[in-house]
Order: sequence, then structure tokens, then C-alpha cells
Amino acid sequence: MVKKRLVSIVVVVVAFSVAIFLLIDGDAPTWLIVFMAAVGLALVALNTRRGRHTPWAKAEEQVRAGHAVVFWKPGCMFCERLLRAVGKDDRVTWVNVWVDQGANDEVCRLNDGDELTPTAVVGDRVLRNPSAEELEEALSERQHR
Repeated sequence: MVKKRLVSIVVVVVAFSVAIFLLIDGDAPTWLIVFMAAVGLALVALNTRRGRHTPWAKAEEQVRAGHAVVFWKPGCMFCERLLRAVGKDDRVTWVNVWVDQGANDEVCRLNDGDELTPTAVVGDRVLRNPSAEELEEALSERQHR
């Protein structure tokens, strides 16, 4: 996955570099085409993040006190922020709602039809767009009850 991401970044940087060179050289029509291609490549690179994923059928078994199941989707800056903060916590299971229809159905059920991410479930609590501190507090509360 890291190699794929690095290749995507290199391709985007090269495309932008060629676009800038063409702009400096005065070839406006070609510059615009290359620039638009670079923007397209950048969007593809940003939206192909695979990340962590446990199928909802398996993750559903882990919904309990002291453990969180977090519904997330690629490109969601709030999901990325939470993943960076608590991504290594083994008390958290990550479920990508864009690759698992059952997970998508569940996150929409929890949020009155909205695909709101991140949504964390800790025991019987549902946390919508929680901060890392809120999630860690919920995990700690549930362990002591």
C-alpha cells in the first residue's frame, strides 16, 4: 500500500512539474491539458486510500464495553484525524463504509439516514464525529462499569 501511494504521489508531482514547465515555455493549451490531468491524478490518488477495514459482520461481534467500532470513509478529514490519533489503539476496530454495504447501512441507521463519519460505537453508546479524547474517555468509562 505504501509503494502504491508513493507511486501516485510521484506521478502527480511529475505531471505538475511538466505543466509548470509548459506554462513557463508559453504553451498555454498544452499546459491546461496537462494541469487538468494532474488535478485528476491528484484526486484519484487522494480517493484511493484503502486504510484499515474489518468487515461489519466481524466487527459487529466486537461492539462491547471497552471496545470501539469506528465507521470511516476515505477522504474524510475527520476520519483521518481520528485515525492518526488513535489508530494504533487495539481497543478500536475500523470499518470502511465505502467497501462494506452492511457497514454503510448500519452507519446510516445510526445517523437517521446520513452517512456520517466517523461514527464510533462503544458498547451501547454512539459517538458522532468524536475527538480522540472523547473516544478514549468512552473507552475508559466502559471498562470501569
